[in-house]
Amino acid sequence: MQFRKAMAAASLVVVSAAAFIFVDRTVSAQKAPRKPAGVAPGRVVWPSMQQQIDGEYLGRKVTAGSQLETLIKSNQETWMLNTGEQNVRPLLPSWIRIWWRKQHPEGTYSTDDPTGGYPHVLNEILEWMMTHQDLRVGPGEAAMDEVDDGPSILAPSLLAPETVGTNVRLSGSQTAARSESDIRINYFDPLKILSASNNIASGGRQGVYASLDGGVTWTQALLPLTSPDTLHSDPTADWTNDGRAWSSTLGINGGTLKLRTYVSSDNGATWTLDATVSGAQTNVDKQMEWVDHSPSSPYFGRIYAIWHNGNPAYMNRRTAGVGGAWLATPITLTDAGTGTRIGGDVKTNANGDVFGFYPDTGTSKIYVVKSTDGGSSFSTAVAAVTTKDSYDIGVPSFSSRRALIYASGGAYRNASKNNVYVTWTDLSGASGCTAPANEPGTNTASTCKTRVWFARSTDGGTTWGTPIKINDQASLNDQFNQWMVVDETTGTIGVMYYDTVNDSGRKKTDIWFQTSADDGVTWAPAQKVTSSPTDETVSGADSGNQYGDYNGLSGYAGAFFPVWTDRRSGSKEEIWTAKIATPTAATVSVSGRVLDRAGNGVRSAIVTIQDQNGGMTRNAITNAFGFYTFNDVQSGTAYILNATSRQYRFSPRVITLVDSLADVNFTP
Repeated sequence: MQFRKAMAAASLVVVSAAAFIFVDRTVSAQKAPRKPAGVAPGRVVWPSMQQQIDGEYLGRKVTAGSQLETLIKSNQETWMLNTGEQNVRPLLPSWIRIWWRKQHPEGTYSTDDPTGGYPHVLNEILEWMMTHQDLRVGPGEAAMDEVDDGPSILAPSLLAPETVGTNVRLSGSQTAARSESDIRINYFDPLKILSASNNIASGGRQGVYASLDGGVTWTQALLPLTSPDTLHSDPTADWTNDGRAWSSTLGINGGTLKLRTYVSSDNGATWTLDATVSGAQTNVDKQMEWVDHSPSSPYFGRIYAIWHNGNPAYMNRRTAGVGGAWLATPITLTDAGTGTRIGGDVKTNANGDVFGFYPDTGTSKIYVVKSTDGGSSFSTAVAAVTTKDSYDIGVPSFSSRRALIYASGGAYRNASKNNVYVTWTDLSGASGCTAPANEPGTNTASTCKTRVWFARSTDGGTTWGTPIKINDQASLNDQFNQWMVVDETTGTIGVMYYDTVNDSGRKKTDIWFQTSADDGVTWAPAQKVTSSPTDETVSGADSGNQYGDYNGLSGYAGAFFPVWTDRRSGSKEEIWTAKIATPTAATVSVSGRVLDRAGNGVRSAIVTIQDQNGGMTRNAITNAFGFYTFNDVQSGTAYILNATSRQYRFSPRVITLVDSLADVNFTP
């Protein structure tokens, strides 16, 4: 208790945006915090203050006389740090650890936890400090906000029948790194796609990218900073059925971390704050958000968020519609974990069941929780799998930032299936590759390697089968930063990841993609997505973030869009994508109108098409004149069409498709 009080007394003052964000103007006059009685001097040997000032962090030096130098000098109470802490989160210098502890004396800082009790986003804060050494909001090392080489155009071959289309740089040409990204197809208007990424080294505002023509052209914008935030981190992207775009981020101001959600009513061109989802919490990290896209769900249109604050994991939900609201108090998830629940994900199925997935660094398990009441309450967590490593893994291609062990989940339910899935990156599990001490680090000759793992439940998440590796090559290659999505129209599972398999030196990566059409029992051969590799180990790479903590993947109606960090040809890290078309039978289109009793079109009605076997469900929203269209529908199959609106009831239509059909109309 005395130690916590001493740290609390040492807390820095975070001043208004008009002053320095991280350092009070009078910080040099602050008294040093008192060392608690009984703490032996010199119990841990850290670099001296001058060594810290002269040191290099993320490839950058400290500028003499800068506010960053002042901050370093004012955070030298190394007695606050634990014995053995130098082996935990080695990228974090002692001064930023001390600074964080002063901001959060309530934290649990244990060397038994591989996170050390520090949030993962502290890496982004360190990079922001190094690129903004005045510690003020601003353009940073490059005025990246203003860089735009025009819309990125995908070649016509993207729409051709190849499995993998042309790579496109959707973030445009930038002069400072962007990394860590998410992407979502609009399920109700699949020509619209939204993506988002970190933008740490420039103005700090999260980058968002939008396509309104199925990925042919892209525009970009920036989220606004909500006062007193100084930067953003950890992007997400999604759409609701009312046509609005959504993006969440961590709003960071000094040592205060809050979860903000932003909304756009003009397809991602401009953004406004929706809410601070995390309530009064100030140590939020590694969030994910997801929209319930299924019209058959009683909670259709709700938004769900998962994150961790300190050790526990939390969930919140927003009710549907313009007047929707988040819970005032987030829900604490209950499990048997003992460490930090970092790296969560949240997904829903067609019945509206909500699934939260997250690892625990203490027990080395991935837990799954379930809600059947629209996120108002959650079950006690089930331990789905046990991992070999517990937090992050150093591999030759990614030894600085390191590959985070996070969960990417999915769920699929129809008349005969109630499946839940989870993927993660882990050690291979082969002999000599089963524990954190075995990780390869920078050793390219190490026989220990990382693989993408998959596990599934066929009873709605109650019990889980034996995990499998989806692509276990014999070579000394590493896979990491996986993401998974379930195509809700077909049940096809898609997974993307980095892999060094094409580089005998084990440092150059490509993006690879695999699918399973039988609920994860078997997997199609991996397809290489990138047309050029990336090397994050060479001079000029962003050593702080490298690839970032995660990638994104979205899939709908047979089309998948991965999104990833890429610095091909030695350029700055930028955000790339490509359209991947999965093999299908001959396809046709179905179109028509939803009409009222007077024969006028009904706007914003939802039309659903489902095959009679329950294997495919898609949705469309009528335009201002009541028209709807489904493209790329497989022929030779019988389908049920339904239309719903607030004012009218319609009878379902049953059709068998041989060729394209028009004028499939609905009247009350």
